[in-house]
Amino acid sequence: MHVLVTLRPLVKIMPSQWQQYVQNGLRMGYADWLEHMLRRPPYEKPNPSFWHRHRHDRLVERWARAVGPGRVTVVVVDDRDRGGLPRTLEVLLGLPEKLLRPVPDAANRSLTLAETEMLRNLNVEFRGNGLPDELYSRLVRGGAVPHMKNASPPAPGEVKIVTPRWAVERAAAIGVESAGRIAALGVRVLGDPALLSAVPEQPEPGPAEPRIAPEAAARALYGALAAAAGQASVRDVHQASSRELVRILGHRRLKRLGRR
Repeated sequence: MHVLVTLRPLVKIMPSQWQQYVQNGLRMGYADWLEHMLRRPPYEKPNPSFWHRHRHDRLVERWARAVGPGRVTVVVVDDRDRGGLPRTLEVLLGLPEKLLRPVPDAANRSLTLAETEMLRNLNVEFRGNGLPDELYSRLVRGGAVPHMKNASPPAPGEVKIVTPRWAVERAAAIGVESAGRIAALGVRVLGDPALLSAVPEQPEPGPAEPRIAPEAAARALYGALAAAAGQASVRDVHQASSRELVRILGHRRLKRLGRR
């Protein structure tokens, strides 16, 4: 058994994880969430799972302790090289070059700031009125969110989630500490560990107020209504199982025969 751990800089993980937590019902804004995760010991509220997953030195140490340092490889991902991770995996597994190809997955895209804020405010209303978690899971997580992601790609000018400078610097400091401890564990490291502590150039949050496009809001609402009516949300073909595809194609064939 060999364990492969892929790592990205913490500063890039934080906005992605916050909007993912919002998709799961979080009501806290990004600035408050950063305060709790980075400035308020023991850094366990509101999401205790965050540091369990993203304190990377401890993550690698747990795996090294379980299988031995010689059976752990850490790959530091460079986001500037889109094909870097697939090429690394091909070398490690002895696969032909360019065998692994990315699969476009609209459902896996991150939400924009406007979409996340719309959903966060919905969470406030939903939880504040005491509606059941099962209803939230079915209508919002299983209806509104996936339909909005699939049917409404973000516009080029969308306001992005921007991490304030103090949080970027704190994340970079944690990256330095993590990289040093990982190096001391004796595991194999591929890629540049300095990337874990790099401070990217990014603008400070500006005065522009995020506004969600009416089309995106309408698609999110439709996704919730479709889930309430028991209909499946729109999905890409690769997200469906082989059995589902056979059933759908067979049903369409029968309909065509019926028309004839």
